[in-house]
Formats: sequence, structure tokens, C-alpha cells
Amino acid sequence: MAREDEFAGLEELGPNGVREPEAARPFAPEQMVACDECLRANAPTRLSCLYCGAALPRTEQSAALRRPVLKKLEEWEQGFNVVTLPRATGVLTSEDADEAASLLRLDAGGLKEITVAGRAMPLARASSADEAWLVVERLRALGLNTEIFPDEVLAQRPTRVRAFEFEEDTLVCRTGPEAEPRRVLWPQVVLLVTGRIVSRRVEVAERKRGFGGRSEMVDARELASDEEVLDVYAKSDGEDAGFRILSGGFDYSCLGEAKGLLAASNFGALVGALRARAPSAVHDEDYTRLRPLLSEAWPAAERTESLGLRRERVGRVNTEAVTTVSNEGQFTRYSRLRQLLVLRARAESL
Repeated sequence: MAREDEFAGLEELGPNGVREPEAARPFAPEQMVACDECLRANAPTRLSCLYCGAALPRTEQSAALRRPVLKKLEEWEQGFNVVTLPRATGVLTSEDADEAASLLRLDAGGLKEITVAGRAMPLARASSADEAWLVVERLRALGLNTEIFPDEVLAQRPTRVRAFEFEEDTLVCRTGPEAEPRRVLWPQVVLLVTGRIVSRRVEVAERKRGFGGRSEMVDARELASDEEVLDVYAKSDGEDAGFRILSGGFDYSCLGEAKGLLAASNFGALVGALRARAPSAVHDEDYTRLRPLLSEAWPAAERTESLGLRRERVGRVNTEAVTTVSNEGQFTRYSRLRQLLVLRARAESL
């Protein structure tokens, strides 16, 4: 068996989500695909070269054998999101559902929950456009129609707003004391998306036991936050404007006499005031309900970084690191996806 075949199935996931090698699948020499960059032969199931990482040429024989890798991407990587739309979802047979779930590295039950959720939902986040299109083609053959949305669009965080002013026909958005305010007519507000941003920060200090010994944890600190979030989208002067409000860092003076003492009650009153003044805007409050399903393709972002060395006392130095976990990127993708689809529906209705 060629050496390439030994690695051909390493990207496959078992039913429990653990990477497992599939049964040996030897390929004939004529089925192997030569890399244009390093000229080495690769298994026809691969999209990129095992040795140099270059994209492999697509041949007639390899087209039917290719399978997406769908490796987990870092938050900073630019991915391509394969999304199933409610109106484009057909009824899958049990056999096709199992095949689609295997392709997407999901269990069949999880795939069914996603397709019947009643919302546009992500199925996978691919590392390249070619891999995303391969997923789309494979799912189309199984009867599931999908669409690709790049991170370049979905990962764009709306502008943080610190205060609103309510005028008779205009919403005034203030991002800071020195910034020029943005003004949006009430009929131009098209979408309100509410949810929660949950984040956790863990700081760990470690120290080596003796010269060349193992490290042991000597201290740990954890901070957690849970804030309500509101994204407001408007279409003004041909520009799609997005604004984000976090419940803990907003001036609720625009509520006037309705302003209370607690941020939680003020946040609810703010959403109600916006809905009253922009009655034609869509209000999406399903994020919290759908969050477990979104996590299949869009998990919470986790990042660990070193804080360097810190002297505790003379002769004793600790190594410190911090790990942060947040679902803000996930909420942003969901919110932006809803914006794109609401604007598309409005354009189609004209």
C-alpha cells in the first residue's frame, strides 16, 4: 500500500467525535493524485497535499472520492460557513441523514435538530472555499440544499454603542463622547437580535518543583461574566449599519422616566422602546434557545496566552497564563446571518 493511503482516513471522526482511522482503503496507482507543487502522490480523498499543504488538482476520478476534512478552526482564521436555510431543507431519508451526518462529523440526531430548528443554521465551518463547495455538492446529492457565507461577512462585529437618543423620527446612536453620532430614521431599522454574551477568564500560575522538575499549579483565579446583548441593524443611504449594545455598559438615559435602577430591567425596557418606535423591524430572540445547536459548527472561542514570568519573592518565580472562553464570536455570526437573510427577504418582497 502506498504511504499516502496510510493517512487517507486520519481525518475521519468516529460516532463519539474522536478521530479514528477508517478501514484500510488501498488506491490503485492510477487513482493517486500528484501535487502540482511538490509532485508527490496523494490519496484521491484529499483536498490538499499531505506533504506541502498545496491544493490538489481535481480529476474526474478523485471528484467522487473527495471528502471534506472540516478541522476545527481557530477564531482568527477566515472560514467559510455552510448554512442550511429553512425553505431549502427537504425531507431526508434515514440513510441519507446518516450519510450527511457522517460527512459533517455530526450525529444523526443533532443533524435532525438543526434542520428542523426553523432558522437558518450552520452545518459546518470549512477552512477554504473549495472545501465548503465540496460539502455543498455532497449535501445536495443527498437532498439537502445549503448556502455558503464567508467569515469575512459573518464575523464582522457591529459597532459598539454607548447611548441612544430618541427623536420623533430618528434614532441617534452615540459610540463615545468624542465620536460623531450616527442617525437612522425609524423606518430604516430592520432587525433587532437579542441574546447573551457569556465569557470566562481563568488565570493560572505554575512553578517548577526543583531544577528541571515538573510544573505544579500554585494559584488560579477565575472571573465570569454574563451580559445581555442587543444588535440593532438598519439600512440607511444604501449602507447596512449595525450597532451593538451590552447591558452593562450602556447609558439608559434615553428611557427618561422609565429608567430604573437595575440594568436588567432597563435593558428589557430599551428593547421594548425600540420595538415600539420601529414596529416594522423583525425581533429575533431565539439565540439562547438555538445556542447548543450553533455550537456544533460555531463553538465558543477559547484562547490561551502567556502572561510571562512573575516574581513571587526572592528566588521564587511563577509562570502565568490566562485562558479566555467567550461566545461573542458565535453570537456575532448568528446575528449577521439573520441580518443578511432579513435584508434579502425585504429586497425580494419589493
